[in-house]
Amino acid sequence: MANPRWLQSYSGVRAVVGDGPGVEKGDEAFAFRHAYCYALSRLQANPAGLARIVLARDPRPTGSALAAAQAQGLASACRDLGVTLELIDLGIVSTPVWQHSVRMFEAHGGVMITASHNPIDNNGWKYATGVESFGGDPAPPGALLSASDMASLIRAANAFRPEPTGSARVAEPDTAARERAIAGYIRFVAGTYQTQAKRARIVIDTNGGAASRIADRVFRSIGVDPIVINHDEGITAHEIDVEQTRADGTHVLDGLATRVRAEGALFGLAYDFDADRGNLTYVDEAGVAHIPSPQAAAAINTAIALAVHRQSSDTRPAVVVASDATSCRVRQIAAAFGARVVEVETGEINVVTAMRDQKMHGCRAVVGVEGPNGGTVFADTTCRDGTLVGAGALLAAADTGLRAIISNTLAPGRRMGPGLSGLIDLLPPQRSFMDSLAARTDWADSVTRLDQEFPAIFAAELAGVWATFDVVYSYTRDVSTVKPTAAGYGWKARVWRPGAEGFLWVRGSKTEARVVRIVGDGPDEASARTLLAIGRQLLR
Repeated sequence: MANPRWLQSYSGVRAVVGDGPGVEKGDEAFAFRHAYCYALSRLQANPAGLARIVLARDPRPTGSALAAAQAQGLASACRDLGVTLELIDLGIVSTPVWQHSVRMFEAHGGVMITASHNPIDNNGWKYATGVESFGGDPAPPGALLSASDMASLIRAANAFRPEPTGSARVAEPDTAARERAIAGYIRFVAGTYQTQAKRARIVIDTNGGAASRIADRVFRSIGVDPIVINHDEGITAHEIDVEQTRADGTHVLDGLATRVRAEGALFGLAYDFDADRGNLTYVDEAGVAHIPSPQAAAAINTAIALAVHRQSSDTRPAVVVASDATSCRVRQIAAAFGARVVEVETGEINVVTAMRDQKMHGCRAVVGVEGPNGGTVFADTTCRDGTLVGAGALLAAADTGLRAIISNTLAPGRRMGPGLSGLIDLLPPQRSFMDSLAARTDWADSVTRLDQEFPAIFAAELAGVWATFDVVYSYTRDVSTVKPTAAGYGWKARVWRPGAEGFLWVRGSKTEARVVRIVGDGPDEASARTLLAIGRQLLR
């Protein structure tokens, strides 16, 4: 049966499990059931005599206990199917290293124990596809399971009570496999993001998370010796969610910004606990510290990825995959580079699957933006990656060749100032703001109200500023004017006038129960906030 303490969503499963090292027996059983059903679904649909699964975790104190329960679930399923299990336990590594290793080891799947950017007393898990995909909506190898596969897994784990092979135990990670996985990931990054900024100074803050003892090695491989702070594995120096402003008005990254100023560094990079997010901070010529919004970081990543593609010998047409909540700024940058934009519903799995689709059609999906948090998926990967955010920022701040490509493309004839601030000044000035509200009705009723009331609000409040609008709906990789029949999809009102565009986006959260997310996007702060306010008005 379902455990109400656990949030089960398409992107993973998590709950507050305490400070560890152990977890409650009920939580062990819950983890066991999910792993059992995961292995069963992988192997029943794709029979094999040997199942190779990659297991990893971030440094949370409850990680070992949940990893042991997951390992027991995998072993029990393989026993019942008569399959040999080869479990590759990497121990503590980042989510990007884990997903890369699923492909590198040609595994049938993978389990990552993490609660990502949530507090350290939270924990949970997410599952990866294997090298042989299958199902009604298959994702590329090493990606998170598709929404349909994850939904089926959740239903199965809540319905069945398989028996374990014995008591769960904590196995020793395979140190040799871990080193191979990290080395393989480093080779991938170094082969893609080599820079001509050998003497650049950057500060990286791993905050005791999974990037500790890995991120510094990656940056050295691309020619930079970073200043590393808070790198003692498992010991946090501040909140794990580095996108937040505290109640007293300070930002979590203020301390990092102070260190960047003191070191005269190009920028600072702060990781969340599983290192799939990287947040930037920099100091401009006037000595003022800046923390780019997640959407601004996505715009930087998009510009750099398109410049890298233009500089390469790759002749495939460049494509940017953008979720329906991505700022129009990314679309404008893509247009300047002559790249096509493919839009999908918000969600990492939708982005990476669309990027795979473009590759199959002979195009190069250079980058994908997976949600209103600006999370960026780079070419040849299947997840967000904080280290690649930092590698891209390094190119943006210090690689003269790529900076020239961006400057000549986005603002011909204009001088680019130094560092990240100089590049950001050349980006389109689009602004984007996000909010969350408690859901008052079911989603179908909410959409009916949005459809009925937005035209009147447009006529009364927006027609003096915007010339026209339309409404589109997004579900997985389909975005059109046709309303989906499935439960849960994105609603978006797009507005235009000559030389400007914006949107109001609304969707029920798929990771937080009974929560609706809203994004207002416009060419300036006032227009973006007006659209956001209209979204609040409609939903209240």
